[in-house]
Amino acid sequence: MSPASQPGRRPARCPARPGARAPQQLLTVLALACACALPARADTSDIERVRATTTRLINQLVEQGLLTRERAALLLKELEAPPRAGAGPAAPAPSASNAPPAAAPGAAAATAAATPVRVPFVPEFVRQQLKEEIRGELAVQAARDGWAGPNSVPGWVRGLRLEGDLRTRFQQDNFDAGNAPAVSITETNRTRALTLTNTTVDRQRLRVRARLGATVTVDDTWGGGIRLSTGSSTDPLSANQTLGNYGNRYTVTFDRAFIRWRQGQQANAVAGRFGNPWFGTDLVWANDLSFDGVALQWTPDLGRWGRGFVTAAAMPVQEVELAGDKWLYGVQAGLQWPSSARVSGRVALAYYHYSKIKGQANAPASSLLDYTAPAFAQKGNTYFNISSDPARPLLALAADYHLVGLTGSLEVRSFGDKRLVFTADVVKNIGYDEAEVSARLGTRVEAQTMGYLLRASLGDAEVDAAGRWQAFLSYKHLERDAVLDAFTDSDLRGGGTDVKGFTLGGSYGLGRNSSLTLRWLSGDALSGAPLSLDSVQVDLLVRF
Repeated sequence: MSPASQPGRRPARCPARPGARAPQQLLTVLALACACALPARADTSDIERVRATTTRLINQLVEQGLLTRERAALLLKELEAPPRAGAGPAAPAPSASNAPPAAAPGAAAATAAATPVRVPFVPEFVRQQLKEEIRGELAVQAARDGWAGPNSVPGWVRGLRLEGDLRTRFQQDNFDAGNAPAVSITETNRTRALTLTNTTVDRQRLRVRARLGATVTVDDTWGGGIRLSTGSSTDPLSANQTLGNYGNRYTVTFDRAFIRWRQGQQANAVAGRFGNPWFGTDLVWANDLSFDGVALQWTPDLGRWGRGFVTAAAMPVQEVELAGDKWLYGVQAGLQWPSSARVSGRVALAYYHYSKIKGQANAPASSLLDYTAPAFAQKGNTYFNISSDPARPLLALAADYHLVGLTGSLEVRSFGDKRLVFTADVVKNIGYDEAEVSARLGTRVEAQTMGYLLRASLGDAEVDAAGRWQAFLSYKHLERDAVLDAFTDSDLRGGGTDVKGFTLGGSYGLGRNSSLTLRWLSGDALSGAPLSLDSVQVDLLVRF
């Protein structure tokens, strides 16, 4: 017996000729050729001739080594199988001698409809092979053209994240009848005429805030983001838009635009306009304040001591073309110790140094030093007039501001999943020189440079679902020159320094990322002219 005829052994293959097709493709062509060779209507002799020709062709493919004997046996078995019902050859046409009697006209139509039609037969394994080949070609084309598969969307699109919030607010401001008049620093410097702000007439407002931001992760190292916001281009602290402006459209500005660099989990840097990088409260920095400049952060893992964090930043406050710019330099170092089952905490020490923030008086008939006046201010700090023209006042800061701040928080998990959080924030302006300030104003000005805030909250960490809630209470004591009044909270007693008072309120979740907040704020002057204000705020917030 020759090796080719021994069962279970693969015959030797002849050398492949140039242009020869793969065995799988030959099988496909063979099956299609056989199917096409069978006529739609054929007698038995035609079918037998096609079957014999196909058998010889299969045997020749085996002899040439292009088809294994196992595959050949399977093909021959399929070829010898009897035709399925409805797929066999047509019955021979009846002769005149044995023709049945003529049928009725309706029966002739039924007989024609029942005449069998032969369907070309393709073996099951060939159909499966065709299916797999088509699927493979489609996958290759999809990956090449980018319309399906894991590479169908560019990487930067997968790294894009949109977020934002919408807030409507009702605000009621009730002034005390004994309040003294107060000067608006910003409006006075803008108009160069002494301008007073409202301190006696109660006010009701409907306000809205809308913010839409996008952050993108380019790769493991680089990313960035932008954010659009309602608000004013002259007020850096608030994104609120007061309703009731004869139907006029809202102002929309770029609130953030930054590039971020990361190195693993322990180092990152951001440049441009970005959110608050400091750990703290609204004692020093208002909640909606964004910063310009560059900030670097290092967060080393300290093992059993927890995780440390060090933040350093250089931030331009005001760029002046023909003179030295005003800058804020800051550094903060802190520790976040490991959380147990019930308690966690964080503490940080910071130093903030304002450069060239202090005003300088103009020489007679000169306006060269007008740039030393602030472009924005609230109220509370010590100011003096630097204008050389008494009829055109220009108010500027009388002191330097070099701040030392200590902030700590303690979180206790209690009452199931609820959290009790205590926060304390203390700040001291060590740059205030009482003698220098008194000389500028021509009278003794006592140093008032301390501030502190105490806050407690109870409830869910985030009010981001229906039924979740949080209650809070805080007390603030902020002396006249403890911080720069331009950047501190703008809500308690209308914003600024020289204030003491408390905030009481709570938030309740209405649904997924939607909540209702009620807040009552009551503030009074510490040492300046009498100024008391009670405010009620009702906020409806939706985040996405």
